[in-house]
Amino acid sequence: MTLRRLIPLLALAGSVLLAACGGSDSSSEAATEASTTPGQARVEIGKVRSAIDDALASLKQGDRAAAGEAIAEGYVEHFEKVEGPLEKADPELKEKLEDSISTDLRDKIKSGASRADVEQLATSIRANLDNAERKLK
Repeated sequence: MTLRRLIPLLALAGSVLLAACGGSDSSSEAATEASTTPGQARVEIGKVRSAIDDALASLKQGDRAAAGEAIAEGYVEHFEKVEGPLEKADPELKEKLEDSISTDLRDKIKSGASRADVEQLATSIRANLDNAERKLK
């Protein structure tokens, strides 16, 4: 990989890390996650689905960077608010969704996996989000 291609990837990785860290104190973020109600978590699940849809639309247009950013934002801004209530309802499902969104889906997008492979994983994630929604009622 050339330095010219590596620099934008490093910049993107840095911005995702900064977004994940945020400017607030981690104990207040943990308190916010823990105070999310199951109803609020279901709303956030809808926003995660929208982020996945945005990522797939970006991927269809050939913009893998935008697709990766959409997933990162969907995870950091929305799925993290689902984690507390879902941990109480089904810890295994929470872990599975956490890994599949934050790692697996982003890795497929970044690695240049085919659109069909990314869409297949997105379909599986959506099914798990549906399951999470049912468990949070």
